Amino acid sequence: MSLSFSRSFSSSWRNQPFRALFGIAVLLLLGSACEEGPGGTAGITGRVIVQQYDLYGVLFAEYPAADERVFLVYGQDSIVGDEVRTHFSGRYRFDFLRKGLYTVYVLSPCLSCPGGEQAITAQLEITQSGKLQEAPVLYIRQE
Repeated sequence: MSLSFSRSFSSSWRNQPFRALFGIAVLLLLGSACEEGPGGTAGITGRVIVQQYDLYGVLFAEYPAADERVFLVYGQDSIVGDEVRTHFSGRYRFDFLRKGLYTVYVLSPCLSCPGGEQAITAQLEITQSGKLQEAPVLYIRQE
């Protein structure tokens, strides 16, 4: 009886490295099939512009939005996945993203909106790893 126990013990002990490697391979495959979010080699860049209007609705000034918060939503999530602030040039950048669908947005003042702000959004899709995707310009309207 003890002989069969030692055989099963020693044969299972010999399979441990194989099992460990198999487990690591499965985790790597699952990790590469992940959805949108951090952990990749791609990025999103863009710019935010402030447009100022007078009382009559006529645009009288347009300039880069410095130090504005820009939000990033991963895929179909309903919560913010990341946030950055714009440079004095109005530019922003999100790095280390995986391939997939993303929404970038800024908050713009809105007197007739609930909470006094509205989201100005742009959706884009990263299709290649290692690439920097340019988002459409986001315009903040100030009256």
